Amino acid sequence: MTRVSIIVVYFCVICLLGCLLAYPIYIFSGANFERIVSRTILILAVLLFYPTCRILKINNFTSLGFNKKNIPSIAIRSWLLGVAMLAPISIFFIFCGFRIWEPAAPDLYELITIITSAIISACLIGLIEETLFRGLLQSQLTATINPFWAVIIVSIIYSSVHFLQAPNFDPSQTIHWYSGFTLLSSAFANFNNTIVFLDAWIALLLAGLFLSLVRLRTNNILWCIGIHAGWVTHIKVFKEFTDRDNSAQCGRLASNYDNFIGEFSAAWILLILLAWTFLRYRKFLNR
Repeated sequence: MTRVSIIVVYFCVICLLGCLLAYPIYIFSGANFERIVSRTILILAVLLFYPTCRILKINNFTSLGFNKKNIPSIAIRSWLLGVAMLAPISIFFIFCGFRIWEPAAPDLYELITIITSAIISACLIGLIEETLFRGLLQSQLTATINPFWAVIIVSIIYSSVHFLQAPNFDPSQTIHWYSGFTLLSSAFANFNNTIVFLDAWIALLLAGLFLSLVRLRTNNILWCIGIHAGWVTHIKVFKEFTDRDNSAQCGRLASNYDNFIGEFSAAWILLILLAWTFLRYRKFLNR
């Protein structure tokens, strides 16, 4: 089997087992079935990650892009960079009236709790997603095909999977052993939301391109994890302390996908990519 085929099998296996195991877990716990399916698939992705790496003959974290040098420094700097990168978007939404500060100021304990929770969840999201996409998938594709096409493919997949969300699952619906597969298939059927949320899809595509280029440029996935975590932290905290005003005309520049990313964020990330490309090209000419 080729490297890409092994990765495809890996994702298929975690989805298959996740859907099968969700039913007995639901019978035992009685928790929300949709959440059980998503959490089971996520846990299996983590548990089967190491065996998959062994099959691919990836014997160390360096092959995935992890560099052991200056970990604390890179983690902090990349996280701060990610937070700062989205600041112009938030400032724009505040000044144009699309996002309004909540009138009730949180107390110190609530403030610390919200920010700490946002940072922890953001770091977990950044670690898992970047290890899978920029670590496993991009490294294996780069070893197989041209790095340019590897970056494009990874970015398209990264953006698209954000829309694999099942419609609201009816909690009164009778759960069967095959309900996990029904839920998963409805998520793929719901993929046509990429047309509805095309602005968000493009924004996520450009964000994926940026992270993939960071991976190529630095050869250190820690930068990708930190930047990604900074983005998520910024969005979570900003949305927690502001409310949207749907009457604001500039609101159309933010997608209904999450009321943050959209046309304006896509334009901003594209500007960053163009500026980075220009600086790299000018540096090359000056050699």
